[in-house]
Amino acid sequence: MLEGLRQHQLIACVAAAVLLLAGCVRFEDGLDAYKQGDYATALKQWQVLSDFGDPAARNHLGVMFDHGEGVAEDDVEAVRLFRMAAEAGYAPAFNNLGLMYQRGAGVLQDHRQAVDWFRKAVAADHVDAMNNLAVMFDHGQGVPENDVEAVRLFRDAAARGSLQAKNNLGLMYERGAGVPQSDAEAANWFKQAAEGGHPEAQSNYGAMLDNGRGVAKNSQEAIVWFTKAAQNGEVAAQLNLGLMYQSGRGGEPDLVEAYKWFNLAASGGSKEAVEFKRSLEATLTSSQVGEAQRRSLSENVAVVERR
Repeated sequence: MLEGLRQHQLIACVAAAVLLLAGCVRFEDGLDAYKQGDYATALKQWQVLSDFGDPAARNHLGVMFDHGEGVAEDDVEAVRLFRMAAEAGYAPAFNNLGLMYQRGAGVLQDHRQAVDWFRKAVAADHVDAMNNLAVMFDHGQGVPENDVEAVRLFRDAAARGSLQAKNNLGLMYERGAGVPQSDAEAANWFKQAAEGGHPEAQSNYGAMLDNGRGVAKNSQEAIVWFTKAAQNGEVAAQLNLGLMYQSGRGGEPDLVEAYKWFNLAASGGSKEAVEFKRSLEATLTSSQVGEAQRRSLSENVAVVERR
């Protein structure tokens, strides 16, 4: 029985090797499948490559186990795969191990270890790691708090195109952390990230426009940016849209549309939205509430599809 099992495993390995050598299994094919949500195909492709030591495949398999995509969520297995990829010098795996230690997922939470892995990834010029290490300096996690160093790292990542880093630079200027406080600079960085499609930055830039901070006050344009963010599931933007449609700021009041956005924000965890929704509901007819709920359901389905 054992001998038969060994023969079966040998045959499987030989078959995988033949496929690999024939060019039938390519990392890019797995990536295309993954992007299309075909996790079964991605898993199959990357598992073959992982068995032959491909660090990129191991790293991406780790992501699938971390997120529970096509497999049962298993952070311990994700960490194991990230470690194997990291041992081969694969920079994205350095960054992912840092994130696992930062969260305490699959390992005991250890901010110092997280910082060490982020540093290794930064040394390999990994852009997301620059942003992640900056966050550690900003929060004083695993390193002494140092907002000046955080800003330096955010700038490095932003210069390489990181939308998250651009948004974070906006937050630093808004707070005056590590840089002189400047609403104009904050709005500028939020706008850059927003134009790149970053939902949180779209919400932040909308708030600057609505309040006239760092830019000329323009509530109509604020609605445009809040809508972009809200349609990507940004709860703060959904709440702000509800308030704007309720008050008519930036256009005519639309209480049904206001209820719709309060409802979505409440579903996303906003306690404020729950209160606004409850208060507004008392002023609406049952048919208006029904229409608002229908719109909410339709929008929620669209948000999921966009993701």
